[in-house]
Amino acid sequence: MPSPCDHAASLSFFLLAQVSSVCGTWRGKLSAAEQRALFGTFLGKGTIVIDGATETIQHIRKIAFGMDWEVTQTLHWRDCK
Repeated sequence: MPSPCDHAASLSFFLLAQVSSVCGTWRGKLSAAEQRALFGTFLGKGTIVIDGATETIQHIRKIAFGMDWEVTQTLHWRDCK
């Protein structure tokens, strides 16, 4: 079973590969399998924002017919299971 340090390391490597900076921000969609492999849990369908500067992962979904968005979950890297 991976430890929280393993998930933090995989998130750091993911950011490094995607945005060329561990302190950068990536925004996009990840499948359930990719989310579980990357940070150990499934946050949901929608947009995932991985922020290296604050070490958080957010799940965002569109509301109001796509005109607005809502942050449904925020997960700190240290809380990954």
